[in-house]
Amino acid sequence: MPIVSVTLYSLALLIIILVVHGSHFEGGTISYKIIGKNGSGLIVHITQSYTYAYPTIYCNNTYIANQWPLSLTGYPDANATLGCIANCSTNGGYLPVTVISKCTDYSPSMFITVGQRTDDVILANGSYFTAAYASIVWRNLSLPSGVSANNWSLSTVIDLRVRPDGTWNTPPIATMISPVYIPVGVQQQISIPTIDADNDNVRCRFASGSNECGTVCPPASLPAGTSISTDCNLTITGANADDWYYVALQVL
Repeated sequence: MPIVSVTLYSLALLIIILVVHGSHFEGGTISYKIIGKNGSGLIVHITQSYTYAYPTIYCNNTYIANQWPLSLTGYPDANATLGCIANCSTNGGYLPVTVISKCTDYSPSMFITVGQRTDDVILANGSYFTAAYASIVWRNLSLPSGVSANNWSLSTVIDLRVRPDGTWNTPPIATMISPVYIPVGVQQQISIPTIDADNDNVRCRFASGSNECGTVCPPASLPAGTSISTDCNLTITGANADDWYYVALQVL
C-alpha cells in the first residue's frame, strides 16, 4: 500500500511535536531540568536532541565512540545557537548555547542521524523566557500550497518561577519514534506519549505563530480534517504517496 511520511519530534517545556522533513534537518527536542542550586542561582540542565538527514549530516560508529560533534558546515544553521527570543528581560542571565550536538545514533536504512548535547547553565531563581533554535532549509513540503521555502523555529519556554505549592515546575516530555509512515487515504490516530514528573494534567494543542512553528503552521500545513485532541491524539489522513507534512503541536 502506498504510504506518506509523517515525522514527529518534540520540544519541552512547551513540547512541540513536529511532523517535518528538511534537506538536512529532521526536527528534535529541547528540554530542561533544575538539578541544584549555585548560591542564589539555579543550575539548569538543558538537553538538546536533534535528528538530521543521513548521510547529508554524516555519522558512523567512530563518531559515536569518540563523541565527535556533527558537522553542519555549509548550512545556514552552522553557527546557530539556542537563543532567547521572548521575555529576554527576565532570562536570569542566560547566554545562548550552541546547537551543535555530538553524534549518538544513525540509521542508513531510515536515512537519519541523531545528535544530542547537554549544557548546565546557572540562571536566576524566577527566570522566565523562551529560547529557540531557528533556521531554514526544508525538503519541499506538500503543504502549504505554493510555498517553496520555509523556516523552522523550535522553541522551549524555560520557567523557573516557583509554583503555588512552593516547588519549581518540571516540564512535560513527549517522545516519538521518527519517521512515522501512514497509509494513503486511511485515517490514522497517532497517540503522542507524554510524561510529566509533577503528575500535572498534560494537554495538547496546535502550535501557532512564528515562534512556535516558523512559517508553516496549522491548519495550512496539514491535510484537511487533521485534528489534535486535548489528550494528545493526532488524527490525520495522508492524501498522496510521498507527501511530507509539518505538524506543530504544543504540549502544556
